[in-house]
Amino acid sequence: MIAAYLRDVRHVLVIGGGFASLPLLLSLAALQPPWPPAIGYVSAAVVPVASLLVWEWVRDARRTVRRRWMLAALMLTLGGLAAYMTGYSLFVEDVPGSAGRVVRGYRCTADAALVYGAACPDLPRDALREAEWEAPLLWTRGSITIVRLGLAAAWLAFVAGLVAFVGAVVAGRRVGMASAD
Repeated sequence: MIAAYLRDVRHVLVIGGGFASLPLLLSLAALQPPWPPAIGYVSAAVVPVASLLVWEWVRDARRTVRRRWMLAALMLTLGGLAAYMTGYSLFVEDVPGSAGRVVRGYRCTADAALVYGAACPDLPRDALREAEWEAPLLWTRGSITIVRLGLAAAWLAFVAGLVAFVGAVVAGRRVGMASAD
């Protein structure tokens, strides 16, 4: 009995480990949020733990319950991805000639509002160049922090959705025997 349980856990960890590499691969492609710097590694470390949690909650569930988990996870994955890509395209700028990226804010500082007026908060790229790519000179720290947190949350929702989907699929599988559903 314990041997079968451990075999199932090993199976889930192997599959979860494969999906744990996804955030690392996306990190290499520079798709992860620019802040915090180690988010790719953090999300990869969370994947096996989350895989085991979903597996534990769903493994004895009926097929219809697992399918609901899969649909909810798919919606979380697609919603997280859509939110992340939208936020990334609106608020992240690549620094020319380097691998650096700058997160913009959504509220201009008083000085930036005086200089750029009606262009605030959607300042041109030249404004960042003139500020030597220092976003806090143009946007308030609070607005930059909220954008950073939003990007990180959307990224983690995307990763969590992937993990939950895989976990729900794997949870209903029995290694070496047919499912009783």
